[in-house]
Order: sequence, then C-alpha cells, then structure tokens
Amino acid sequence: AAVGKVVAAFGGRLDVLVCSAGGSSSLEDPKAMAEFGTVSKDAFMNMYALNCVSKVIAVAAAEHALLAAGGAIVHVSSAISAIPAEAFMPYAAAMAAVDHVTKSQAIGYAGRGVRVNSVNPATVATPLSETMVKGSGASLDEAFARLHPVGRVGRAEEVAEAIAFLADNERAGFVTGTCLMVDGGAAVSTWWTADKMKK
Repeated sequence: AAVGKVVAAFGGRLDVLVCSAGGSSSLEDPKAMAEFGTVSKDAFMNMYALNCVSKVIAVAAAEHALLAAGGAIVHVSSAISAIPAEAFMPYAAAMAAVDHVTKSQAIGYAGRGVRVNSVNPATVATPLSETMVKGSGASLDEAFARLHPVGRVGRAEEVAEAIAFLADNERAGFVTGTCLMVDGGAAVSTWWTADKMKK
C-alpha cells in the first residue's frame, strides 16, 4: 500500500528505491557489542531484522513498480561489512549480509532492467554518531579520525552524492552489483581490530 501511494504521488512510476533503514543498537544495547560468548541472541537477530531483512522486504514490495520503470535500487550498507572487528560483530555481520543481498539482487535483476548497488559508509557525522562521543570532551573527528586514513569522519552530503550517482541510470547505467566504499579508507585501515576498538 505504501509503495502504491508513493508511485501515485510521483506520476505513476518508481525510478529509485533507496533502502536506508538501519542502525547499530550497540549504541544503546551493550549486549550487541559483547564478546562472542555473551552476545545476546535477541540483539543479534534484531540487528539482522533492522539492517538486512528490512531491505529484502522493501525490494519485494517495490519490485513491480521498479521493473515497470527500469529503476535502480541502492542499499545503504556499511564499510564495516568488510572489517572483522569483534566489538561490532553483530552489526558487521548484518551489513555483510546486506552486501551479499545487493550482489544477489543485482544478478537477479540484471536482465530485467533494474540495477542494484550499495553504498558503504564508515563513520559519518550525524546526530546519532555524535552520541558516541557525548560527554567525552572530544569531537567526532578527534575521536574517530585515526580509524580513517584521510584523517576525518565522513559527511552526510558525501554519502548522499554517492547514492545519487548510483541511482542515476545515465551516469551509472553500467554499474550493478557494486558495494561502493565511502569510508575515507577505513576498510583498508589497520586500526579496525578488537583490541584497538575496545580502548
């Protein structure tokens, strides 16, 4: 029903679906960041439902409209999908699943006129990420710059530009099945280890 209302509101077609629902409950739920032996089953499954299952359901709901328009799908994943960091294992595993879904959907829709890609940001300055440094006296850049070889965290506008590029059939018409790292080099940084993340 929701998809039908959107299609009707925008001239009878759906050109782009951006699946951006997600987040890390580890910011509020310590069990979601716990070590392997004590991680909560509910926290782990909730992470999958929020970050991965929601995207699968959204695509299924919008499939007919996207196929009719020859549209594009962009999933918002995370650079941590490629980083084996124990401290964020449930979230990282859910985002790795999003990357696999992205590639599988790209193959499935490739011959049907719909492209599927993901953007994979690292730490980005948002009101939610600011809560990670609240009360520390440090800025987000000061706290997390070492995790990004470029020396700073990302900006929301930079992620939005990457999404806009992947959604554009003229500029990115030959791009599908790509997980685009928008991460300041975080995925290739040596800082993302369990011991360093716990400090």
